[in-house]
Amino acid sequence: MSAVITASTVLCSTGRGTEQVWTSVRSGIARIGSSHVMDRHFEPIQMGLVPEDALPPLPAELDALPLPPRARRMLRLAAPMLTGIAAGITEPVALYLGMPQLNPATSAWLNDFIPNLAKASDVALDFKASQVFPLGRAAALIALQAALDALQREPNKPVIVGGVDTFFDLRLLAELDTEQRILGSRVMDGFIPGEGAAFIVLSTHAPSDRPVVFVQGAASVKDPGHRYGTEPARGEGLALALDQLRPKLSDPSTPIATTFAGFNGESFDAKLWGVARLRHSNWFTPDMVMQHPADCFGDTGAASGAVLLALAAETLIKAHRKSPALVWSASDHESRACAVLSTQG
Repeated sequence: MSAVITASTVLCSTGRGTEQVWTSVRSGIARIGSSHVMDRHFEPIQMGLVPEDALPPLPAELDALPLPPRARRMLRLAAPMLTGIAAGITEPVALYLGMPQLNPATSAWLNDFIPNLAKASDVALDFKASQVFPLGRAAALIALQAALDALQREPNKPVIVGGVDTFFDLRLLAELDTEQRILGSRVMDGFIPGEGAAFIVLSTHAPSDRPVVFVQGAASVKDPGHRYGTEPARGEGLALALDQLRPKLSDPSTPIATTFAGFNGESFDAKLWGVARLRHSNWFTPDMVMQHPADCFGDTGAASGAVLLALAAETLIKAHRKSPALVWSASDHESRACAVLSTQG
């Protein structure tokens, strides 16, 4: 069963709102600059950050909680966007949220993130149905799978799929700097840390007064050959995820015309895409257009999948790119996920 994307929103360093962010990406406008955080060589780290004055403060009730800085920042990123996108929903709604993959010893705050987000955004969430997916960059696309299953069970209840993350955390940046993963004058195979939040509303009912985009299907796999794994990194995970996705589509033979790729600047993901593109070479049009928006705003971590979904939907609605569109993202650990969007149901 395909679902309809009835609304979307994005917040990252290039802007607020899907239309503004996509306009910046389409124009090649980047919002990346020197932060006040220094690397181990005492050089400022380049980051794609949302301006501080663009983020609301936490409500006093939440501000008093012993939350780590990363959790606070993520709440401030996600709350205003969730408020905006849920404005037309009158009943408690289920939220399927992609989040960063953390060390179990320091991730207890994830368990309360959705209730805290409900308080910060003043949105009535269905806590029993809502779920968090702490799986990194691919998390929101895996959350999309769960949301599609929920719509299958209860087709009259819209759901929200999203993702939120930030790399603006001193401990995290220090770890990445030690691993030589942050792009800089001494690191060529690295990424620019960013942050963001994005949400889409999914429904089974297409509005008749405006163009819409359909989610034709989503799939994910676990790849043992990941960056921190002990198995050989053969780059097969994304190709295997596409193997799972194609049979789910209403017309698996329709070639992909646009791809929104989860590249963050590191070569590891290029190998994933190279293997997938080669094994599924008959599934792409000769003039397939590749979009890799992280060039403009940095790596948005667990928000990546949701950001890509929102931007892909926007470009298909505006007919800036051809349908159908493949969206994919890969986590640092084993998760690889993908989805196909189309202007046809």
